[in-house]
Amino acid sequence: MTFNGRCLFALCLYSVIFSSSPTEAKGSKAHPLKKIDTTPSTRNEDVWTFTLESNIYQGTVYLNPVLDFSSKGGWDIQIASYNIPVHGGGAQNYEWDSYVNMSKTFDISTQFKALIGTQNGTTALSQTHQLHNVEYGLVIYLPTPNSNIHFGPYWANKALTVTTDVLGYTAGFSFEPFKNTITVQGDYFSGSSNVSGAIVNVYYRFVPQAQIYVGVGVPETNSGNEFYGTVGFSLASK
Repeated sequence: MTFNGRCLFALCLYSVIFSSSPTEAKGSKAHPLKKIDTTPSTRNEDVWTFTLESNIYQGTVYLNPVLDFSSKGGWDIQIASYNIPVHGGGAQNYEWDSYVNMSKTFDISTQFKALIGTQNGTTALSQTHQLHNVEYGLVIYLPTPNSNIHFGPYWANKALTVTTDVLGYTAGFSFEPFKNTITVQGDYFSGSSNVSGAIVNVYYRFVPQAQIYVGVGVPETNSGNEFYGTVGFSLASK
């Protein structure tokens, strides 16, 4: 596909998604749609990445800007703000969640990696400003150069889950059926709290430094969350 063709495809994809009118929320506000990122870049190179994601949840459109730096030493640092309402009046109890996420990746072999990380922050507009904290670890298996499977434990505190301190597991995958063009990525968090559930995204890289993606969030049973859609754009420094 030519460069102009890829750009046209990207614009059409954005138009289709944003032309759909979300259903208006009914009843009381939903549980907060928290986000935990346990799969940072881990590209092992000095690169900056800016991502702007939009969630459509209970008739409200939210923005989630994320700035990520992945270094050659296996360190990855993210500064993220989630659940910023831009249209629809707000459907959640807590919004404007801001976090710093740090992780370290260790190369075990050509097919295995290990990752440990921590994410900390708070809800910017909350009157209580409780610390939201999650600790996580992953074992990453690369069966092929274009795919990985990851699994590990996570611990999230009550301020983040809005129920109680939670010790659970997270599992996921990444698969690139068309090299440097299409990637499918999914993650799951166990339990029945605010952070429980799954998210699957399909990424389309239309130029080497930029990609767009669409996805769907699937709630876990008794989590208090609902299905939601995502659309995003990501731009890397190299």
